[in-house]
Amino acid sequence: MDESELERLRARYADTQSDDIHDPHFKAVAEKLFEAPGKRPPPFAGMPTFLDFPHTESVDGLDVGIIGVPMDLGVTNRNGARFGPRALRTIERVGPYNHALRFAPSAVARIADIGDVSFRSRFDLNKSIEDIEARFSELGALGPRLLAVGGDHSITHPIMNALS
Repeated sequence: MDESELERLRARYADTQSDDIHDPHFKAVAEKLFEAPGKRPPPFAGMPTFLDFPHTESVDGLDVGIIGVPMDLGVTNRNGARFGPRALRTIERVGPYNHALRFAPSAVARIADIGDVSFRSRFDLNKSIEDIEARFSELGALGPRLLAVGGDHSITHPIMNALS
């Protein structure tokens, strides 16, 4: 970097604060997402939720409900998908904002983490499939679009049955 470029950068950024946002598009998004400049909660604090959306048990008024499906009984020798919802919730959150699409979902829709499907048995695939279908039938009748996270490939069929 030559000296003139360094001077230009110093002149532009020398008096800025940590919460100054120079990109006008991202500044508009940040004003919708954050309470006040410099007041955004740290992404590693608080209860983890999908993409830092609020947690709720009720889907009243939601446009989208994100629900975990921690089940992997439909596979052999490839367990672990049951940990998907928990793992995704604990990722350090820096959004939700997509720089490439210039889009912040929570600025245009009411979205929440609505928890996980609960299972009567963690050893019985048939009961688990029934539990998934029952929960998605219940939620689907209430209106929000649902986004399922986690689980093995066997979770797709009961979800599609419930929502069709």
